[in-house]
Parts: sequence; C-alpha cells; structure tokens
Amino acid sequence: MKYLVFILFVLSVACNTSKPSEVKLQDKDEKHYSIKDSAGFRIITIKEPFLNANIVERYVLYSKLKGKPKGVSADVFIGTPIERIGINSTTHLGFLTVLNQQHKIVGASNAKLFYDSSFQQRVAEGKVTELGNRTLNHEKIIASELDVLFTFAIDAASYKTVKQLREVGQPAVLISEFNESHPINKAMWLEVFGAFFDENTQQVADNHLSMVQANYDSIKSESMLYSFLPQVTIGLPWKGTWHVSGAESYQAQLIRDAGAVYCWQQYKQSQSVPLDIETAVSKGFKADFWINTGTIRNSDELKKSNAAFAKFTSFEQKNIYSNYKRSNSLGANDYWEQGVVRPDLILGDLITIFHNGGDSSLTFYENVFK
Repeated sequence: MKYLVFILFVLSVACNTSKPSEVKLQDKDEKHYSIKDSAGFRIITIKEPFLNANIVERYVLYSKLKGKPKGVSADVFIGTPIERIGINSTTHLGFLTVLNQQHKIVGASNAKLFYDSSFQQRVAEGKVTELGNRTLNHEKIIASELDVLFTFAIDAASYKTVKQLREVGQPAVLISEFNESHPINKAMWLEVFGAFFDENTQQVADNHLSMVQANYDSIKSESMLYSFLPQVTIGLPWKGTWHVSGAESYQAQLIRDAGAVYCWQQYKQSQSVPLDIETAVSKGFKADFWINTGTIRNSDELKKSNAAFAKFTSFEQKNIYSNYKRSNSLGANDYWEQGVVRPDLILGDLITIFHNGGDSSLTFYENVFK
C-alpha cells in the first residue's frame, strides 16, 4: 500500500501544542505485587498476572532447612534459596544480573536473543539449555530440574500452559512487570526476584532500587527547568498498523517525566493502541521528536520504508532516535534487558535528546542520522 497520498492531508495536521491534559497515573505505591513475611516463610501475591486477568497468584517461599509450612495455601510452594533457574524473558536476566545471580540460570527460552555477552558465553559453552523458541518445550523444562521457572502469561491460553507445567511438578512463577505503568514500579520487581535468595541478595536489591529511585527523581526534577515542552511521537508501522503506547503506559510516563508532551495522550490506557497509518501519520507529522523506531536504525532505511516520512518535521530536523544502540545482529536489545532495572538511564537519555543534545552521552538511544 502506498502512503504518499497522505502527505497533502497531514501537512495541515499536527500534534496538539497545548499543555498535556490530565492523565490517570499509577501511584508508585500501587504495584501489581506484594511481599509479606510470616512466621518462617514469605508470601508473594501477584495481582492481575496478565492483562485484565481477574485472578490473584500466591506463592509461598520457605527455607529449605525448615521445610514446607503446613496449613498454608498457595498456587506454588518453593524452597529457598533457589539454585537452578529457568527464564522466559530478557527482562528476567536484567533482574538476576543486578542481584549477581545470573550464573544460576541453567535454562532460557530464545537463548540466543539475550544481549549480555557473558550470558551468551554460557549459552555457547552449553551451560544454559534452550527451553524453546516460539513456545516453551515442556520436556526440556522438566529435564532441566529447575528449582523455579520465571515465566509470564499474556492471556488465558498462555496461563493454561503455566498451570500445565505446575501439574507435572514444575514450580513456575509469573513475572508481570510489563503490567506496571510507572518505570520505577517496573524496576521494583527486583524485590520479587530478591525474595528467592538470601538476605544479602535482598540487600543488594534494596540498595540498587534506592540508587535508581534517587537518580530518577533527580533527573525528573531537571526536566522541570525547561519551559519548552517538545511534542513526541513513537513507534513504527508494522503490516499496515501503527501501534503506539497508551497515555498511561510506561513509555508515555518516561516521555512526560523527561519534560515533553506525548502526542497520543488522548488514549487513556496502559496497553498499546493500534492505529491505521493515516491517523498515526496525521499526528506524528509535526512532532518535534520521533523515538523508538524499532529495528530501523538509520534515516535511509526509514525513508525507504515510507517516502512520506521524509516530510516529517522530526526527519527534517534530524530528531529521530532509535532505542537499539545497545543491540546485536540477532536483534537482542539491552533496552529490554538492563533497561528494565535502570529506568534512570533511560530517562537520562530522553532528557538529553529532548533538551540538551550531545548524542555521544546516550546509553540506549542513538540518532538515526548518525
């Protein structure tokens, strides 16, 4: 389908240049998990483990030395500290690396799509078993004798798969940090991972989160010094649809905290919003900045994908940024690995992009006109 026909239409339409409207924000105390210590064991409760799930998951963690507690109900009982770990997301590696527990990972799905070079070395040496590509391989999971499989569910069908693993004796814990709409809350899931180890590891988690919170708040306060609030659009079309983050999403929160106006703030939801190309182009056309252009990392590629993009204000002003600076040839991206536990670094990148220039100092982002 050709999109050049939209150029005349979008020339007259721009992002709303007024102050951002009120958006329902997630309070940083309203996380999707809670951790409660009881006599001799710990209870982790997960609210809404997948989007719109009307269920609560409950995990009881107990000391292997003391044994499983009696008279307590849970979806999963797990003896701690854990030693053999399986993971089903790049974010899980990000959390475990901060805790210095990544060496305990003995199985991973899509193992080649992780960015960390030391982890890839362990994969190459056969120390990490491939647990499946598009779907989890139940036989390999069971054969790996995991103390716990950290996984996730995106809907009722994938949740059913998790329950099937539990039925054959595999402890599986749902990590749903992706449901958090505040960057700090997403990073706070480090507490959940820390609970599976000893007190020293939990202290590492506390120290890291205190550092990230302080850095994030400091960088956010800097954004308040700028009177100019640039308009920002996001994403790239895929198979005729342009998905943008909702106004209550993690990405939108980062843009606001960096002192900018998100073009799609009218969509008051946390999940992504599918738009037709005409709608996406009409608002994105006059945005001052365009970020997160997927795997497209240079301006020639971008223009080749759609000639209309060359007429965008952000294109003419060379203000388009990819978050694939730290990635490899297989598509592994550290933005979704280290970035989950370092939202302060992401926010720092965005402040630099929107207000300060100086591309060389960016951690996760790069200008597509480099």
